[in-house]
Amino acid sequence: MITQQTIEKWLTGRLGDWFEDVEVLIDREEITILGRLSDEGLDDETSRAGRITRFREQTREQRIGIARELEHATGRKVAWGVRCGPDERVFTRLSVPVMTRLRQ
Repeated sequence: MITQQTIEKWLTGRLGDWFEDVEVLIDREEITILGRLSDEGLDDETSRAGRITRFREQTREQRIGIARELEHATGRKVAWGVRCGPDERVFTRLSVPVMTRLRQ
């Protein structure tokens, strides 16, 4: 079984200088990678949103490759997200159907 610490170390080598810091959240179904982008020089929500969008577009292919490797190694889906200042956006999220039984 791969531990959170092992995943974090592996990501450190793979992510290079994309983020100021990285938080890895692991649950039964999914691994969420949340990276912090620099908000230096960005003083409003619109400019931070622009930086997030630029990062998402510029790193798409690399993120997909990293996610595939990690999914193969762990058997869990991978979600990506970023924080820039107070703003946070998760790009992908596993959607798991939930079945409920309601009494009539």
